[in-house]
Amino acid sequence: VQAARALQAASQKAVQEKDLMLQEMKHRIKNSISRVLAIARQTAANSESIDEFSQSFSARLHAMANAQDMLTRSHWRRADLRELLTTELNQVLGADFGEERVEGPKVLLDERTTQALGLTFHELATNALKYSGIARGEGDLRISWTLAGKRRHRELQLDWVETSSAPVEPSGSAGFGTRLIDANIRGELGGRLEREHRPDGVRVHMAIPLKDL
Repeated sequence: VQAARALQAASQKAVQEKDLMLQEMKHRIKNSISRVLAIARQTAANSESIDEFSQSFSARLHAMANAQDMLTRSHWRRADLRELLTTELNQVLGADFGEERVEGPKVLLDERTTQALGLTFHELATNALKYSGIARGEGDLRISWTLAGKRRHRELQLDWVETSSAPVEPSGSAGFGTRLIDANIRGELGGRLEREHRPDGVRVHMAIPLKDL
């Protein structure tokens, strides 16, 4: 009798855990679809041709897929910041883009931060490829980060610094990529974002709360 009761309790617990997992999966799928639809609409609105839309949209989907892959491998617990960053840099700037340009302590990111930063890094790397001269060997890129604060006030502070041998003129209007970065850092993650345009490049500083770290 005791064994039968124990088996029944275990079965009920397994059913409850399965239901929780299905509900969580439905929530994640719904969020992902909403994000994809929003990106598709905005990419289409800012594209001048089908080919331009296809390339931009596909690249952004790849960035989302990279983040999803890292989370899946960790059973949706955490993703490593360095791996997320270097994956996007290699995808946009090439596999030979050296990791010596990336410096910072080990940081593990939750699901929401991973997905938001994956798209953010993709947009920043794409802009660097277009405007900083890296593609022509006339520029450089350095990314560094530190952790500040303690416990619930822990904060990731990341500096993205592009340099170019030729003067870089700031864009007169904010494109979709810039607006997406702002929405990710300020809106979704509740962080701070500062852009500093210099004669030889640009510096982007991000401060992102890591409450669950």
